[in-house]
Amino acid sequence: MKKYLLIFLILVCINIQAMEMDHCEYTQDEMGKKYPKMMHHMMDKSLNQLRMSIPTLKNMSNDQIMGMMRMMGPNYFWPVSNQGSQNYGVLIMAHGYGPVGDLDLFNSVQSVGELYQTTLSMGMSMMTSSHVICSVNEMIDKDVEKIFVVPVSSTAHNTLVRQWNYIFNLEEQFAYSEVERIANERIVMLEPINDDIYAKKIILEYTNEISSDPANEVLIIIAHGPIDQADNEIELRLMNNIGEYIKKHSSIQTVESFTLQDDAPKTIRDQNLKRIKAFMNASNEDGKRILMVSNLMSGKGIQKKIEEDFEGIDYTFNPKGLLTHPYYIDWIKESVANHTE
Repeated sequence: MKKYLLIFLILVCINIQAMEMDHCEYTQDEMGKKYPKMMHHMMDKSLNQLRMSIPTLKNMSNDQIMGMMRMMGPNYFWPVSNQGSQNYGVLIMAHGYGPVGDLDLFNSVQSVGELYQTTLSMGMSMMTSSHVICSVNEMIDKDVEKIFVVPVSSTAHNTLVRQWNYIFNLEEQFAYSEVERIANERIVMLEPINDDIYAKKIILEYTNEISSDPANEVLIIIAHGPIDQADNEIELRLMNNIGEYIKKHSSIQTVESFTLQDDAPKTIRDQNLKRIKAFMNASNEDGKRILMVSNLMSGKGIQKKIEEDFEGIDYTFNPKGLLTHPYYIDWIKESVANHTE
């Protein structure tokens, strides 16, 4: 009896794995990007959930939301390397930065791919998790023992990382909409870079690139920012820690951190914008040269929008993002290594 029960359980496990792999039908382009078919879900339900989750979508029609989704680009996965350690895989999850920004990330993580089986999972996962599940299944199919998930985000305190955590069954509630989930003991979710020493060094370097007279300059560290106010306060504290590091390692004595809360209701974003402009105008009146850097992950994000926001104000902006800097790649390698020792 026990023998037959064991055979039954084995067959069930095989069927479950086969079902998971069946979900992973995809098309592949000439660059190796893999675009899975979206898994089954109720479109109207997902769109209504998005309206509830994201204030800026509240009054949009279905067609308008879908148009915005198309502008954001597809969700897909992109294997970087099947080489490196056969025991460990690294799944780098990112928002998606357009063809050029995504290629920049792909090229910058090649050295990670030399150490571990590495895949990019690109997209916000607002209405689908197909690309995430398929990338995990592909690694498991190659007998990877542990998959280390690297969330490309300045902090974990935002809807993007919460949606990823929801997909991996680390949070009960979705942040955008209900999508298929995956639970596997081989998956280890790493912390984002936050105010790690590598983040501090990158932002200091970007500051020095545009600084010419630090004793007579002020620095603004600007961020996209989360929707929720409690999350926003946490991110500002982390940014202030980075600011303290810059003051300690340069002659710039005034460093202010601001978030736009770009996806929050317009009134909140406008208040943040007003606060930043007031600081900039006061600094100019005080004869200070204004520098601006960010903890944005990509140089292909909302930088253009920021430049439009502060058009007409005298300041110098370094629009570079963190994720393609060599220090960021060092941080990925070190974060994974810390969990494999």
